[in-house]
Amino acid sequence: MAVLLNNEILLSLKRSETIYNKVSELSKYIFYGDGLSDRDAHMKELEYLLRGIKGTDAHLTIFNHKTFAPELEVGHIEFWGPLPDGTMEERMISILALLNKEYRQFPYESVAWFTKELSEVPFDERVNMKIHHSGMRFSRMDGLPICIFSQGMPIQIDAERNFNYTLNYVQNINHLIKKDFPYYWIRFAYGQQKQYVRTFHSNDKLHSKNDLLSAREKEILKLVAEDLETKEIAQRLFISVNTVGNHRSNMIERLGARDTTALVQLAKIAGII
Repeated sequence: MAVLLNNEILLSLKRSETIYNKVSELSKYIFYGDGLSDRDAHMKELEYLLRGIKGTDAHLTIFNHKTFAPELEVGHIEFWGPLPDGTMEERMISILALLNKEYRQFPYESVAWFTKELSEVPFDERVNMKIHHSGMRFSRMDGLPICIFSQGMPIQIDAERNFNYTLNYVQNINHLIKKDFPYYWIRFAYGQQKQYVRTFHSNDKLHSKNDLLSAREKEILKLVAEDLETKEIAQRLFISVNTVGNHRSNMIERLGARDTTALVQLAKIAGII
């Protein structure tokens, strides 16, 4: 049963990533000037694409960075459950009120972090930008726990390559994160080959230009993803079995993954490996 569940999770994640990529490609053709062109048609297209991931606890949002509120949303009603009526701004406040208490600083910390980090990125490097957030926990009004993983990319930027609109794909990864993991992390990748990264982890609150996992850890994790056993990895990298095990434990602890399978999937969808 556990194997079947893991396979279903893997298929859902792969399907979700494919649809996200399709939406991001479509989005390149609908933004002109400062506005959102052909709004109704794009909403229908988003709804159509989201049918492919119904049941996987996900939704798509086009976020307006001038108003700090969603411009378009699909799947949000199923994702968040019943919320009070009101404007998008009021609904955002309602959603943030669902944050578990240990994550209440997330909106302020994350915005302050990203604003600072983006301001330091040279103009020529502001390409192929993608940002991931992971681990923020919410409790819906009906008691359903949500642990968010989101990936966002700009689909309209201004002359200075600051974000006007981003496409955000949000999913519930409660099944991938340890129940007692009290932190969240952010990874911002950019550059022609996404070769530059900036990260933030709420455990130490350090602004870093280093990735969440070290080069050696990534090397080990890629071999884990290839289904190599611990002994095989140790032999290939000329290190001890205990060293491989320690690296694996450290990676699980750092990302908050429930197990090794979840660790690999988190690292893949965040672009770490």
